[in-house]
Amino acid sequence: MADYRLARHVEEPAEVPDIFVLGPNGFRRPLLLSKVAAGAWRGRAPISDEQGLFRIRPLEVSQVFPELGFYRQEQELNDYGSNETLLSQVAEFTGGRNEPSAREVFDSGGRAVASTLRLWPGLLGLAVLLNLAELIHRKWRGLVELFRRQN
Repeated sequence: MADYRLARHVEEPAEVPDIFVLGPNGFRRPLLLSKVAAGAWRGRAPISDEQGLFRIRPLEVSQVFPELGFYRQEQELNDYGSNETLLSQVAEFTGGRNEPSAREVFDSGGRAVASTLRLWPGLLGLAVLLNLAELIHRKWRGLVELFRRQN
């Protein structure tokens, strides 16, 4: 379920930390680690029929044994796979392609939508409004006093 390999410049730890597997439906089991070579460990934990995302993590944070993730697919996906007929029908209906080659993925087939968007008039208007708002904000007290004096 989990393999740990140390880089050449990393020293082997004196003691291997306790590592646990956490999964769906409250699944919690210790990971049984065994050393398979210098700087390499393999861990196993029985998960029976559980499916979904499993977190494999040490009890305390470790640079040598980082947290890992393991996803076990639902058996239905392994048994049946994709519905090729349905995918072909959807591709045909939407004008797409079913199982295109790598070259076909980026081929537009001569289709393109020409469009332009002129941003400068709106941005210029926004700049003028923000400038006026800033000016009013700075001069507000003076304007209020000016109107009070006139009344």
